[in-house]
Amino acid sequence: MIFFFLLVHVLDTSLVRVSPEAYTAVIGAYKNPLMALGETGLVAAIVFHAFNGLRIIAVDFWKKGAKYQRQMLWAVLALWVVTMVAFSIRHLSLALGGH
Repeated sequence: MIFFFLLVHVLDTSLVRVSPEAYTAVIGAYKNPLMALGETGLVAAIVFHAFNGLRIIAVDFWKKGAKYQRQMLWAVLALWVVTMVAFSIRHLSLALGGH
């Protein structure tokens, strides 16, 4: 999902050099409910990846990391849920509500 986003982002941004009108049209096409949900899924994947990466660093470099890895996983999931609830409310209200 992240790779696909980066690919599309590079391609649509490169349209500015070719045709600013085409770029504007493509960006306008992204403003729909399906894309808003896709963006939410993308952010969910990135946020989980980031929080879980910090957990893995702690497991690898903290002497007691392996002992507490299960508790840290639950902490990662709790942080992820809180972050995603807050983000989703804000993002979807802006994306779907228009303001």
